[in-house]
Amino acid sequence: MLKWNNPEGLKELAMKLIGQRSVSGTTSEIDMAKLIYNTLGEADYFNENPQNLFLQDIDGDLLGRKFVGALMEGKGKSKDTLVLVGHMDTVDVQDFGLLKEYAFNPYEYTKRLDPDALFKDAKEDLLSGEWLFGRGTMDMKTGMAWQMSLLEEYSMKNDFEGNFLFLAVPDEESNSAGALAAIPFVNRLAEERGLNPIAVLNCEPNFGAYPGDNNKYVYLGTAGKILPGFFFVGKESHVGESLAGLNVNMIGAEFMRRLEVDTELCDEVDGEVTVPPTCLKYKDLKELYSAQTPITSIAYYNLQTLSMSPKVALDKFRKMAEEALDECIRKVEEQGDIYKKRSNLPVRDIKFKPRVLLYTDLYDMAKEVHGDYLDKHIEECMNKWKDDTTLDERELNTKLIAEVHSLCPVREPMIVMFFAPPYYPHVGLHGKNEFERNLINLSDRLIDKAEKDFDEKILKQKYFQGLSDLSYFALQDAEEVIDYLVPNTPSWGVRYKFPVEEIRKLDLPVINFGPHGRDPHKFTERILLEYSYEKGPKLLRFLVDEIFKL
Repeated sequence: MLKWNNPEGLKELAMKLIGQRSVSGTTSEIDMAKLIYNTLGEADYFNENPQNLFLQDIDGDLLGRKFVGALMEGKGKSKDTLVLVGHMDTVDVQDFGLLKEYAFNPYEYTKRLDPDALFKDAKEDLLSGEWLFGRGTMDMKTGMAWQMSLLEEYSMKNDFEGNFLFLAVPDEESNSAGALAAIPFVNRLAEERGLNPIAVLNCEPNFGAYPGDNNKYVYLGTAGKILPGFFFVGKESHVGESLAGLNVNMIGAEFMRRLEVDTELCDEVDGEVTVPPTCLKYKDLKELYSAQTPITSIAYYNLQTLSMSPKVALDKFRKMAEEALDECIRKVEEQGDIYKKRSNLPVRDIKFKPRVLLYTDLYDMAKEVHGDYLDKHIEECMNKWKDDTTLDERELNTKLIAEVHSLCPVREPMIVMFFAPPYYPHVGLHGKNEFERNLINLSDRLIDKAEKDFDEKILKQKYFQGLSDLSYFALQDAEEVIDYLVPNTPSWGVRYKFPVEEIRKLDLPVINFGPHGRDPHKFTERILLEYSYEKGPKLLRFLVDEIFKL
């Protein structure tokens, strides 16, 4: 008996998923995985085929998190398999304030919201009665319910030629450890069962492309993201001799002034443009207060990509870094001359020889002096720090770079460029073969059907810019990733496991089509009820049926 193929049953399933707390980076994600595993286990198909339902550990995960795999094999002979991927985690609920205890209870939360405390668009949606508010309603437990309902419904079809492989993964909102662990699993299961994976379908929700955007979207790819880091080194001085050094915070500020929201670093493909980069963290690394100026600092930036490679990004960063260092030295020299004239006191004339380096350059300079000792020492540091749960991936990289710098013979001001996790490759449909071209044409037919049968306007975008785990099912810049990103990510392969060869082996086209919501990661996160539980699921079934006909 089908339970989830009607609006009320689907909504009930979604509320069950939303009701389970699963904040990213916490053990509640384990509870979520068990809930999905047990819920699918109650479906007739998986009750009869328990060997096709998997609760998989994520190797090396410090929290002991798991992902769920579910293989639904059709009654026909086809080995073609559509991979379904969705994330089970959400961001935290601190922004819900006094109502945070109701954040995972959408009906109660929606009832308790004060319309007058909301911005205009959220207030209008609340008063309309057409939206349901709560954490995970939009991002992305309704979409996961869509996928689970497909498994149930298609398992009952006697004429279905095809298979589904469903993946419910944790950690998408943080480091995508779940998706990265699932890729080798997909390859291994495909080989063991003789499956032919043909494409990957995600059901992440529509994201408005601009304020007030009411359109729905189908996405033929997903934007990428690199997390460039910058390790700044100044020249220390006593605060009473500020002109005798080069304060590292001035270097950091001058560099960030150039990089912050600089549209020169927007990536563009066919009129779709990424948002400009912004700083996610900056701090100097001075631990205790003293009258000495800080020597080192660190910054991390969010940079989204559609086609830009790590090498191209590094070239752009290098130019900015050189300009920033030159400007800081020029300012200190200029202000020194002014101070000298005003005070009639001598000023120490310092000649700086600034450098802009890659992490690999810094390592090579230290290696030249210390030889094999450096390799051994850094390995010992990695082994000591990798199991420290108080260090996230970014902090682990910072400590490794600082340690290498401490052994570097060059003590001049410098900016060391590197990368930190997570890395999201950009993936798109480019019509490189007949199947991809047919998928692109199918998106147009989906748009036509939505308008004719449901009076819904759906637009097509090449890239989903909210970032998603679809990034890990193909690697379109593999060589540049291996040559530039891997060696310049200090923690690569230590705690951050990125299966380059497994992704290259899979190399699947991707598509994203999901429910319609607003305000992801905000206390006004909400889902549009009629479209998301009635019209959208019917369009999803059309899309799935047509994919298997391609």
